[in-house]
Amino acid sequence: MDIKKLRENKLIVDKVEEALQAAYASNQEFNAVLDEAEPLTFRSLRDPEHEYLVKVSDALYWVERDAYLDELDHWEGQCQVNQHEAATAFIKDSDQQAVFLDLVDAIRFGRIAPFVGAGLSKACGYPMWGEALRKIAQKLDGLGVQDIEPLMAQYDYLQAAQVLHDAAAQQVQHFIKTEFRQRGTITGPVTLLPQLAHGCIVTTNFDTVIEDLFKEKGDSLDGYMYGTQAGNNFVQRLLRGERCILKLHGDAGQANTHVFTQAQYQAAYGEAGGTPIAFQNQLPRALRQIFISHSLLFLGCSLEQDKTLDLFKSVVDEGAFEIPDHFALLNEPATPQERARKEDRLLQLKIRPLWYATPEGADGKPDHSLLDQVLRLAIAVAHKQVVFG
Repeated sequence: MDIKKLRENKLIVDKVEEALQAAYASNQEFNAVLDEAEPLTFRSLRDPEHEYLVKVSDALYWVERDAYLDELDHWEGQCQVNQHEAATAFIKDSDQQAVFLDLVDAIRFGRIAPFVGAGLSKACGYPMWGEALRKIAQKLDGLGVQDIEPLMAQYDYLQAAQVLHDAAAQQVQHFIKTEFRQRGTITGPVTLLPQLAHGCIVTTNFDTVIEDLFKEKGDSLDGYMYGTQAGNNFVQRLLRGERCILKLHGDAGQANTHVFTQAQYQAAYGEAGGTPIAFQNQLPRALRQIFISHSLLFLGCSLEQDKTLDLFKSVVDEGAFEIPDHFALLNEPATPQERARKEDRLLQLKIRPLWYATPEGADGKPDHSLLDQVLRLAIAVAHKQVVFG
């Protein structure tokens, strides 16, 4: 076709060029790297005094698009390697490659069920369990933080909650409803959950961060169970592989679903006075099913004295099920002895810890950024975006 005739098809040409220009503009960071080189120059034939300047990225894109795309692929690959350099070095230097690669395999094959604790909602403005209980205690007349501190020191949060609930049940319910309401920006490692979870998510949190996140991504969770809530066929949804969420402690806005105090726990799990957990109850039955059919990945959990771990121990001790490997990303303990003690206890529950360092940040608080980096690396390796080795 005579090139001048293209002017007669200006509308079509403009549309094509608009689409191509939009694709070019979407790679601004890469284009800027190419354009660090001197622009190409040539003189006008019509006006020899005039000189044209063409950016390298423009020339490569419009003249040799295959070469442009090859360079883009290489640059993106190198960016991935650079992005994950610190996490890769940490995993290797801490001699945790085996656990990390097994976690990667579980992510790759879609077996992961994230188990989300308060640590992942902290970045979104919600309190940790200890903070929440102490805040409640400060609000009550005739009761103070000192009244629950001995229980807090033993990580006996259920009994501490029971003490507060016995003193002022309505105040506790009001606090949960207001403190864990929707806060706004969702940020931090919790934003990686859609890349980790293809089926079930378990959380001890009252807030709606996870549900809101999936809704934002246009991939709402299909099924749910809040605490002792019944009648929603959660286990059937779970077995069908639907995206669903189990909120072990209930939902902030529904007080009748709360499993927050010792008495509420005993009612939900049927465990009281030394009697074993009643797996005919919906909540422990659902949790057991997830434990034996998925690879849990504990995130934002301390995994200290915990009633959920008691349930897992009863399943392991029963010896009736083939239990898959579970994983936990955990803050490195202060001493080797503490790490060995905790690791031994978790391994007995088929939970393989992957420890990460938490140096002190500029604000004097522990810096958990390595948790985010290790998770991103695991996802990238699972999706074959980078090679770990």
